[in-house]
This record gives sequence, structure tokens and C-alpha cells, in this order.
Amino acid sequence: MVKKEKREKNIFGFGGSFVSACDKLFDLMALGFLWFLGSLPIITMGASSAALYHTMVKCIKHNDGYISKEFFHSYLLNLKQGIILWALVTVATFAMHLNIGILMKETEGYAGLFFICVYTLVSVYILAMAFYLFPALSRYDMSCGWLVKISMYMVVRYFGTTLALFLVVICVGAIVWKFPMAMFFVPGPTAFIMSDFLERVLKKHEPEDAAGQSSHEA
Repeated sequence: MVKKEKREKNIFGFGGSFVSACDKLFDLMALGFLWFLGSLPIITMGASSAALYHTMVKCIKHNDGYISKEFFHSYLLNLKQGIILWALVTVATFAMHLNIGILMKETEGYAGLFFICVYTLVSVYILAMAFYLFPALSRYDMSCGWLVKISMYMVVRYFGTTLALFLVVICVGAIVWKFPMAMFFVPGPTAFIMSDFLERVLKKHEPEDAAGQSSHEA
């Protein structure tokens, strides 16, 4: 009985698992808010996503550093490349959707259906690539071209992980569709869940002398 009471006190006391869980939850919500703030200009959404992932892994997963400091450090460090990569993803996705819309209005028969399916698959592939692209930006010191190449490779090489990431995004999308206000609370938890899958992949491609650390860390 004494041991049980002591365990309960440890759980709910200062530094206990319950308080620690509440701190983590608060940090997740705060990090989601920072992501929204960093994404407001729209064109900076890539840099904000990279900063979200970097801060999630370093501060929340590894309990190292302060959320706001790490987020804005990564945000500014990856701002230029983030804007370029986000523009590439956005333009490519828009082009695919534009082609799909034109084909649906102007074509009929199997030929039109074939190209609609092709452009749809390319759009899905671009989205899958984006799952890896911005976490890779936060982790590796590479040019935009190499980041795109390695992200394209990861989509196919780690197909099981890609499917898991899609499942997470679909589930979160369904929640937001049902409860629109949830969009303000899901970025942090979503990144937290996705990082469990992404870390297994990203760590495999880290330089040996940088294992366990981000290539962008100061």
C-alpha cells in the first residue's frame, strides 16, 4: 500500500509522468501555433514545416533546447531553400491539377481517362515527396536539387513508410473535415506521429560523424 501511494504521488507530483505529459501536450500546441505563424505568408510554409520538424525532434522528442528559440533558428536558417522548395511543390501540384481540370472538361473516352489517372498519380507522388522533403531540409545540408532527389528516392525506397504517412494525413484530414476548428490543434500532434516514421528513414541517410544530430544545428 505504501509503495502504491508513493507511485501515485510520483505520477501526479512535480516532475511526474502526468505533469510531464501535460507539458508535452502544451509544447505540441505551442509548436503548432508557431507553425501557423511561420506559414502566414504562405510562401514560407516550407521553411515553417522544416522548422516544425526540427523543433519537434530536438525539443519534444529529445528534450533539448527551447521551442521558440529552436523553431525560429531553424526557420531563418532554412528560409531561402524552404521558399524555393515550397514554390516548386506548389507549382508542380497546381500544374497537375490544372491539367486534370482541362482534361475532364475537354476530353472524353479512355485516352482522356488515362491521362487524368496519370496526372492524379503524379500529384499523389508530389505530395508523398513533400512528406520527406521538408524534414530532409531540416536535417541535411544539401542543395535544393539533392533534397528533391533524395526525397523522390525515399518515397519509393521506403514505400511502407510512405503508406503510413499517407494514413496519418488521411486520418487527420478526416478529423479536420468533421471538426474544422481542429485544424488549429492538429499540426503539432501530426508532426509528432509522423516523426516516428520519418526518423527511421532520415537516420539511415545521415553522415556517420553527424549521427544523432541535425546537419543544420549550430
